Amino acid sequence: MTAKDGTVMVARSLEFAQDLHSNVRTSTQHRSFAYAAPNGQPGLAWKAKYGYVHVDGLDVDMTSDGMNEQGLSFEYLYLPGETQYQSVPAGHERQALPYVNFGDWVLSNFKTVDEVKQALSSVYVYPSKVAALGNAQMPLHASIYEASGKGIVVEFVKGQVNVYDSVGVFTNSPQYPWHIANLRNFVNLSPYNPQPVTVGNMIFAATGQGGGAVGLPGDYTPPSRFVKMAYLTRTALPVADGASLLNLSNHIINTVDIPLGAVRAKEGTGPDVVELTQWVVFKDLTHKKFYYRFYADPTLRMIDMSKLDFSEGAKRLKMPIASPPFILDMTQAFQTRSVS
Repeated sequence: MTAKDGTVMVARSLEFAQDLHSNVRTSTQHRSFAYAAPNGQPGLAWKAKYGYVHVDGLDVDMTSDGMNEQGLSFEYLYLPGETQYQSVPAGHERQALPYVNFGDWVLSNFKTVDEVKQALSSVYVYPSKVAALGNAQMPLHASIYEASGKGIVVEFVKGQVNVYDSVGVFTNSPQYPWHIANLRNFVNLSPYNPQPVTVGNMIFAATGQGGGAVGLPGDYTPPSRFVKMAYLTRTALPVADGASLLNLSNHIINTVDIPLGAVRAKEGTGPDVVELTQWVVFKDLTHKKFYYRFYADPTLRMIDMSKLDFSEGAKRLKMPIASPPFILDMTQAFQTRSVS
């Protein structure tokens, strides 16, 4: 979303059943990256152009979400049942990039989405194994935005890379073109209340406010969340600046927050598998501020990237995304506010 003053904000929530024990990390300029190809030969290697702040998963030093010092944003979301990463042709091992490090490659190398698009043909993103995941593969697709607000979606399907222009909303499965086509089913939605209608000699008015949005999905499935986000971002009134945009983005993404117990699955005779919103991030791509909150505390935390040292050799930083809940005790202030 974009404010009147040009501030661009990207908001993202992470829903998962397994506690990912996520950390916020930094990565520095000129950091060396080197990975093996699937056959064990040397794979892609590079030195970072840009530093970035990112969120990991299961304490694995990878990027599930992040923003670099140029205002390029990356997030990985779930695309099960359809994701098939690339194969690495013989003789192209030096172009082999593990899928778990795709975000690191994007954020450490590029400033714009056009640069990313041009470079995608130079790598093969392959299905590497991660011990922390039990050597299972995570089926993921990516959303990438630049500081201007331009965005793309990258999906790996049937061993091919598919790139789409973003409409400003992104969620889990199915594939992005399906979500875009599905929006056609909801073009009737409106922020305006419907006018009363007359049937016979009786006048019928809508019950309460919000009747123009009757039919807006309210469940927690990815297609419904996509439609809801598309509607709310389209109908939101423009706000003045970054602070107002942060507040608006927070209110909008709260509408798809999953509380504990609302989404569950049965797997055998074991306990229910319960999914919830583990954390939410807000990335001010203009002012390079990285905000986040987590399930146990809706208080926003902020990291001002302009105050971090991303230079070569600087110490890398790491901090759990969850911290003790913060509650502001207003009792003392309240006691000074006597009625005149």
